[in-house]
Amino acid sequence: MSSTPAPFQIHIPQEKLNDIQSRIRDFPWQALSSFDNTWAHGPPPSDMRSLCEYWTQEYDWRKTEAAINKLSQFTATVGGLEIHFVHEKGSGPNPQPLLLLHGWPYSFLSYVHLIQRLAHPEHRGGNINNAFTVIVPSLPGFAFSKLHSANPTPVPPQKIAELMNELMVQVLGYKEYISHGGDWGSYISELLAFRFPQHCIGIHITMSSIRHHGAAPRSGFPVLGASPAELSFAAKEKDIWEKEKAYNMLQSTKPMKIAYAMADSPVGMLAYILEAWGAWADLRGKNLLDKVGRGRLLDEVMVYLVTDSFGTSTWIYTADYKHGSWTLPEGKKIEVPVGVLACPDPVFPMPPREVLERSRWVVAWRDSEVGGHFPFHEVGKVLVEELGQFGEGIRRGIWADEKCRK
Repeated sequence: MSSTPAPFQIHIPQEKLNDIQSRIRDFPWQALSSFDNTWAHGPPPSDMRSLCEYWTQEYDWRKTEAAINKLSQFTATVGGLEIHFVHEKGSGPNPQPLLLLHGWPYSFLSYVHLIQRLAHPEHRGGNINNAFTVIVPSLPGFAFSKLHSANPTPVPPQKIAELMNELMVQVLGYKEYISHGGDWGSYISELLAFRFPQHCIGIHITMSSIRHHGAAPRSGFPVLGASPAELSFAAKEKDIWEKEKAYNMLQSTKPMKIAYAMADSPVGMLAYILEAWGAWADLRGKNLLDKVGRGRLLDEVMVYLVTDSFGTSTWIYTADYKHGSWTLPEGKKIEVPVGVLACPDPVFPMPPREVLERSRWVVAWRDSEVGGHFPFHEVGKVLVEELGQFGEGIRRGIWADEKCRK
């Protein structure tokens, strides 16, 4: 049930933008106070009010919309769902297909500023032979990728992996491709590599989602015979998760509980999303608004607002809670080459290499001294470099020798 891609352009009705601005201006700031001016308990009113003033006085969605519309955007019916994606064909005679998969609470927009560097490296002094053809979809329920209008239901990551493979192979005609992602994008990339290795011939990740049999992430219970490094990491990971998992449990079990509030209040949605960005980014004393940029953060929030997709974007948690599995079957591994960029993510730290190698074939690893959960903004230059080198390794077949697996 797939269709030929149809060109797509964004144009949000001005009435919708006016309504968003009106609700921001009418927010009852007098109802809020805070005992803590840091971000430890969520965005403080002082920072929020300043950002909202910028939102209403200086920020311009139309500039962002125009920039996105310069890209080659399409929609296609994939597995019965309407999927939106950017498809930028790379330079050179044989650009390598690269699927970039986003997570929550961000969107396809987070990768847009990297597309030209990946698709046309020669424009920045790189090798044209290392160019990628870049495909950046919106996951089902996010942004412009809609769920079934007549019977909308949560789509689990396993099904999303099937849809993404169908998009790449059947809709776009790429028999082999590389996938990259963090957050949900890492999980879906790993599922693609495990389930469709004949097509997804390599993955690059900035977060670990799937583990070896018996060692579920953030559970604190590694398998018997775990090394001291694995035991130590499992305890650390569980301790962090106990402090940070409230959002996950809410979205996994009661997504409609917050959907009404998010649909009603742009300021409320901003606060909810910014809390995750502030907690998950590598700030270390820096202000989130300065580190990432006010415009970029508002762009991310606006994508959810103008598409009315906040509610459906959280349903992936619900679907995964009911149907997901974060461990591989006993005796199974991801057999395609895996590249890792390990940033000091304060909430979702990358496990030690020896832990990952129990469930996948790790061929490339880079530790970054900076950067958290959002490397596309925090260490974008490093991410582009790593993807380029990983893609070159796949293209040249430097890991094809079976001895490299040992």
